[in-house]
Amino acid sequence: MEEKLRFTLPTSIHDIRYHYTILSGIDQKGGKIENNVKTKEYLRTLINNYNDSKASKFGFSYKPREINIGVIKNILYELKKLSLISEKEKQIALTDEGNRIVSLIKQKDSKQLKRVFAKIMLNHYTILPYFLRQIKVSPKREIPIPFITKGVLDKYENNPEATIEECLDVLSSYCPTIRFDVSELHDMLRSKNINLIDKRANKLKKLQAIIEKYVIMNVFERMISSRRAYDVIRSRTTYLDLTNHGIFNIDGYSAEIIYLISDFEPSFPYNQEEIKYSKGDIYINYPRWEDLKARFKISVLNNYLANRDSLGYAMIAEVRDSVCKELRISDSLFDLFLKNLYKEEPPYLSFTYFGAEDKITEKRLPIVFEKPMRQLFTRLKVNMENRRGER
Repeated sequence: MEEKLRFTLPTSIHDIRYHYTILSGIDQKGGKIENNVKTKEYLRTLINNYNDSKASKFGFSYKPREINIGVIKNILYELKKLSLISEKEKQIALTDEGNRIVSLIKQKDSKQLKRVFAKIMLNHYTILPYFLRQIKVSPKREIPIPFITKGVLDKYENNPEATIEECLDVLSSYCPTIRFDVSELHDMLRSKNINLIDKRANKLKKLQAIIEKYVIMNVFERMISSRRAYDVIRSRTTYLDLTNHGIFNIDGYSAEIIYLISDFEPSFPYNQEEIKYSKGDIYINYPRWEDLKARFKISVLNNYLANRDSLGYAMIAEVRDSVCKELRISDSLFDLFLKNLYKEEPPYLSFTYFGAEDKITEKRLPIVFEKPMRQLFTRLKVNMENRRGER
C-alpha cells in the first residue's frame, strides 16, 4: 500500500525552487514559525517575489501570475511528507535535513542542492525512477509527443481520424517500441464529439489534448494518465538534471521530445555524478569543460548554421535545444559552456538582443552575462572568419 501511495506526487508544483523559497522563509524566522493564515500570506509573498524577480532577471515575455494560498498549503504538505519540516503544537519547524538544505541555499551551491533534492525525490516517489526507466527502454532513450498544427489538419482535409493516425505512424516509426491501439484512439475521438466541432482552433485544441493524453497513457502504462501530471514530473526531472526536453522536427512534424541525460548505469563517456538512492543508483551526465570543449564547439557551430537567419543570427534557445539533445546535457550546462567558450575565444561569438519579438519563457531563456555589466542576449552569431576547421 505504501509503495502504491508513493507512486504519485502529492502536489502539482512544477518548480522545486518554490520548496527552496519556503524553507528559506522559515529559516528567516528563526527556523520555526506559527502555522496560521498570517504565516501562509508571508510565504505566499516570498513565492510571488521570487517569480517576479526571475521574470525581471530574464525578461520574460509574460507577467507571472500571483500564486494563491492553496499553493503554499500544497508545498507545506509536501515538505512535511519529505521530512524537511515538522509540525507540532501549531508550529512549523525545519528538521535537521531541512536545515541542511537551507545551509546549501545560503552557500548558493545550486548543483549540490539539485543532487540532494534528486535523492530525496527518488527516495520518496517511485514514479520518478519509473518515469526514467520508461524513457530508457525506447531505442533512442527519448519519447516524442507530437503537435497537431493547422497545416497538419489541413493536409488531411480537416479529418481528425486521418490526422491523428498519421501522427501516430510517424511517432511509431521514430519510437518502434511504442505500440498504439487505433480503435481505442477512435473511441476517444468519438467520445469527445470531435467531428461536431466547427471552429478549427477549438478542434485543434481538443485534438492536441487527446493525442497528448493518449500517448502519455500508452507510454507510461496509465501510471501517468494526464498531461498535467506528466508536466509536473517532466519539469522536476529536467530541473534536477535527470532529463531534458525541447521542440524538434520529426519527418515534417513538430514534436516535444523528452530525453535522458542520466542513466541507471555509468554509461556516459566523460564525468558522471552518482546519486545513491534507496532503490539503486543514478548517474548524471555532467562532463567537464575540458572534456567536452571540442565537441561542444562543433555542435554549436553546426546548430548555429542550421538555425541562422538572414542577418546571420540564430536564436540561442534553438541552438541550446539542439546542442543539449545532441550532447545529452542540461540547459544550465550549455549556458556555462557557452560562456566559457566566449571567455576563451571572444572573437568567435557575437551576441545580441532582439527585444519583444524574441519570446522568452522558462524553457527559452536568454544568456545572462553579469560582468563587466549585466546584459542578457537572445541571439548569437558564430563569426565565420574566426573558425578554425571545427567541422
